Amino acid sequence: TMEINRALKRIRKKENIFFIIMGILAVLIPTLAYLANLKNTFIYVYIMIIEILILIAILSRINTCTLKFKYYNSRFKIRQGLFLRESIILCENVAIVHTSKEREDVEIIIVTSSKFRNKKARPVTKGFLKKYPEVEREYKRLKKINEEQTYYFQIIRNGSLRKYIFLENIYTTCVKSAYTPAAIESIKIARGQINFNERG
Repeated sequence: TMEINRALKRIRKKENIFFIIMGILAVLIPTLAYLANLKNTFIYVYIMIIEILILIAILSRINTCTLKFKYYNSRFKIRQGLFLRESIILCENVAIVHTSKEREDVEIIIVTSSKFRNKKARPVTKGFLKKYPEVEREYKRLKKINEEQTYYFQIIRNGSLRKYIFLENIYTTCVKSAYTPAAIESIKIARGQINFNERG
């Protein structure tokens, strides 16, 4: 929606400012130390540690914000995180969609009936169901229909607000899936039916 896209633009501006500041610090700190003609080994070790921390901060931010997805042949190809870990989700196998948390921290929990070409998918466990009661209710309903069916889950954590766009795409394509109340609430945010800026 326009509201989510506007929020994404604001976040990108903040991210660009963050990267510029980190880049300036990464160049400025060792340059000042060199110009000051400092010869204390401890200071240079300290500067090196700072440089490593700056690099980690930049990589961590990029990792958190990276989510790419493509829909084709009734499936989603998803790449999330800095190292672009790829997974495939077949729409016909999506059984339950749930969300946890809000805004940039929103997590999309996808339960499927197959782990086809998806190394990120893990079998549903009692611990998982205990953590997500809304998922558990839908899971028990599905198990009553087919007790022998094995289910798997994947959690989409990376991507900042872009996860809302991905969620809206899931909703329009995975039409046979069950959506928990939390997921419906997040879909309404994605579609602009709930004021995004009034939440969280």
